[in-house]
Amino acid sequence: MERQIVRKGILFVLVGPTGCGKSTFCERLVREYSESIRYSTSATTRQPRPNEVPGTSYHFMTREEFLARRDRGEFFETEETHGNLYGTLRAILEDGINAGRDLLFQIDIRGALNFKKHFPNNTVTLFIIPPSFEALKERLKGRGTVDPAELQRRFTTAREEYEALLKLNGEPGKIDYLVINKDLAKAYESVRAIVLAERARYHRMDRSSIEQFCDISN
Repeated sequence: MERQIVRKGILFVLVGPTGCGKSTFCERLVREYSESIRYSTSATTRQPRPNEVPGTSYHFMTREEFLARRDRGEFFETEETHGNLYGTLRAILEDGINAGRDLLFQIDIRGALNFKKHFPNNTVTLFIIPPSFEALKERLKGRGTVDPAELQRRFTTAREEYEALLKLNGEPGKIDYLVINKDLAKAYESVRAIVLAERARYHRMDRSSIEQFCDISN
């Protein structure tokens, strides 16, 4: 039987403004490592959309069920957007970590720091950034499907995220990696290398599985 290292799962948290490429990177990671990395499935009170699969796209709940589970402390975090509740179930995170499953998240910088605070040994934060703010503007304008008011809102959010990123400079344990997405293929290779390196971090490995490689009795 092939010897294998058993380790704790990793929460890979991708942060960055809309248009930075984080969705594309997540899709490629899931496609390339389909057996060992997946999106974290959030819970929501909104109605399923066409082609959404319960338990895969979201855990769909009634508002009453959501609020009851929130009151019992079952959620790691919750928020309300456009009248719908969204949340991350604590059990999904803990089960993934303990089972050695890696989970992907796309959240804002505040949420990323919350993960870092509560799961410091298992959270890896990557801030994805275009080569310039002008490049970001061009990418968003190039989509052609966003109205001017929404476009301006996204620019404002991006400025706030950049300001938060700069404030964290020099503070260890907050943002682990900065990936500049000038060339999509090269930037993805950087993200992929980070995933592979973090999977080899010694502190997440189970001692008993390491001992099999250190057996010198023969």
